[in-house]
Amino acid sequence: FTGIVLLISLPIIAEAGMLNADEVRQLISGNTLVFEHAEGGRIQTRYYDANGTFRQMNKKGTKKQKGKWSINNNGQLCNQRKGKGVCHSIYQQGDVWRTYIDRTNPIGGDKHILTIQKVLEGNPNNF
Repeated sequence: FTGIVLLISLPIIAEAGMLNADEVRQLISGNTLVFEHAEGGRIQTRYYDANGTFRQMNKKGTKKQKGKWSINNNGQLCNQRKGKGVCHSIYQQGDVWRTYIDRTNPIGGDKHILTIQKVLEGNPNNF
């Protein structure tokens, strides 16, 4: 596919700083994210429409899927699909963004879920 890599001009964030709600919105709203799953290394592409919906292909790449996204009061990106939802904190370190889910067990710490590899402007894959 072809697309333009979007250079996000977010304010400078402290090393491994968590993005706030405005920064998360600026990063994803109206953009396509290419990310790698921390477990298994699967690559996935998802378009986040500014209207609060997202679209992506299924794991096999054979069927389009859709869901809803929002940003909660803690600045976490929340995705919901098929009645199930999860909220991720997004941290930036240089040009790398990583998402984590909170664990209730303080010994385990937060769990790394995704590494955002690219942010593409718009919906170049026509999801």
